[in-house]
Amino acid sequence: MRNVSMDCESIVKRVFDGRDFSRGNNLKRQIAFIRNVYTVYEFQEILLSSNYHPDNVYCYSVDNKTTTGIFEKIEKLSGCLPNIILNPIRYDFDSWGHQQNRAQFKCLEMVMDRKWDHALILQNNDMVLKPAEHLSELSELLNYTNGMYFESPKEGWYIKDADWTPAESGVPLDILYKPLQIWKGFNEVIVSRTFIESIFDKLNLERIMNLFDRKELFGVDEMLFQTLYRNYLGLDGQSISNCTNFVPNTIERWTDWIQQGTNGTYHPDCKSKFERHWICIMGVEYLPGFIETNFVIGNKILDSFDVGPAICLKEMFQQDRIKKKITRVELQNFPQFREMEIKYNGTYEKNDFRCGE
Repeated sequence: MRNVSMDCESIVKRVFDGRDFSRGNNLKRQIAFIRNVYTVYEFQEILLSSNYHPDNVYCYSVDNKTTTGIFEKIEKLSGCLPNIILNPIRYDFDSWGHQQNRAQFKCLEMVMDRKWDHALILQNNDMVLKPAEHLSELSELLNYTNGMYFESPKEGWYIKDADWTPAESGVPLDILYKPLQIWKGFNEVIVSRTFIESIFDKLNLERIMNLFDRKELFGVDEMLFQTLYRNYLGLDGQSISNCTNFVPNTIERWTDWIQQGTNGTYHPDCKSKFERHWICIMGVEYLPGFIETNFVIGNKILDSFDVGPAICLKEMFQQDRIKKKITRVELQNFPQFREMEIKYNGTYEKNDFRCGE
């Protein structure tokens, strides 16, 4: 991708891309986009433009090893658009997930003085598959429900004999010294402001982040959100029903996994015929699927392989070609949604709640 002009007039022109945001098309509910980045700025600007709306807020954390000038360019971007925030701290990101959660929670802290209702937790190669208006409507449906996938972590993904007791002043006494049960999922999650505010109010995450972030461990960015959500810590917006084993399809992240063959090899059977880390990289071949999917985030797209999906998806948003919206009926498949909906209505009884209904 070519270098682009970085004066404010040029930046705003590219990000707005002909859209007039002055005509009163305000969002009813706002989204915070929390993204860790490490590649070229121009790619991230395309992703930003696809879902940009002045009512939303966008916070970036940058790897300390990148030599592409992305930190300085996002710094310039943030000076041109007031809803763009750059985390001043640089992080030592790697493919094992180290320091990802630390950067994301710093950005969440930095946007707490802004107006937003749900946050999308994103990494460098994630593409948001819904336009800003659809995300706002989804947030309204979710209310203060969080969206995330759960599974048990593999052996060696965390230190089992570490002290996993919460031991925090804001945690209920009956669980203060009870070890946390560790859960895994994807780093890409949808979290409510209610949940994040409660974490900041009641917990100090430094110790648990240090335990997860041990250098010898792999996949360390895929457990913190899930562990905080599934262990009852007295947090607002937290599910307390024991429904973790009931895991229907989620709405957060669409990944086309390369299935392992009987001979131990991975078959190149994905649409783009290009894989990385057992994941089929999304090329333009996936565009028809973007129109029909319920998933909010696509993982993954690589700027070094094909930026076509990001460019084309932005055009599809502007042409209003993405019609598929997640409905309340579809969200009823998720026990955490039904639980939060009942709680909001003041009629929740844990013993009467059924995960599979």
